Amino acid sequence: MIKGLFGIIDKMRIEVYDSKDYKTPQKTIYVQLNPEKYTLKNNIVFCEGQAMGTTGSDLKFSKIEGEEVSFDFLFDSSGVVPPGKAVDGKGVDSFKSTLADIGETLKPALVNPLGEVETVEKQVEEFKKLLMGYNGDKHQTAYLKLIWGGYILDCRLKSMDIEYYLFRRDGRPIRAKVKCMFKETIDYKMMVAKENKRSPDLTHERIFEMNDCLALMAEDIYESNTYYIDVAKNNKLLSFRKVDEGQKLNFPPIK
Repeated sequence: MIKGLFGIIDKMRIEVYDSKDYKTPQKTIYVQLNPEKYTLKNNIVFCEGQAMGTTGSDLKFSKIEGEEVSFDFLFDSSGVVPPGKAVDGKGVDSFKSTLADIGETLKPALVNPLGEVETVEKQVEEFKKLLMGYNGDKHQTAYLKLIWGGYILDCRLKSMDIEYYLFRRDGRPIRAKVKCMFKETIDYKMMVAKENKRSPDLTHERIFEMNDCLALMAEDIYESNTYYIDVAKNNKLLSFRKVDEGQKLNFPPIK
């Protein structure tokens, strides 16, 4: 973000990581122009069961997929648009370095009116390599963090479409629109903590504490008061009324 005579300019950036811990980025990309818009997609997956001879289906919830977001990035080497930039590391270790990095992207491009305009292919290829380059050691593509104003997303690149639409006399492109779709990624431990699943179709573990009641615990998990005897048998209890404090109990999924 940079303050000037015309207010605040907040350049979108993409941090590129080689592992899912998101500790130290390998590169930080400052886009050439901020996108005009972006599209968010949230998808719910159902298991569709339809009996033979019927016209309808019973939708049973399966999962909520990670958020997907689509951006269109403009690349231009004609000199009309200031150049983008990719720097090593985070690129925002201090306010001073942030101004320097972003300021570079705001400088007007210098073009020799008598010379040949550079092709945009190299910029696009470098961008593509950073976002979807394959790491042979880890057998993974890059982990990405999208940052623009208050929007932050840990994600991976799902797809990239490249459209060239302005050309030199020799047919080489000088402008391109790169359409990228990113899919949210989340650490497993964070995902479990976030979802806090209580589904009766999953195995649950509970520690029996003072004043707990097995029948009430089973009713809370299965939303039914008919399964506490089965839970007692599954945990090899002599009686559902006699459970030792501190004992670990397994509540199996309903079949």
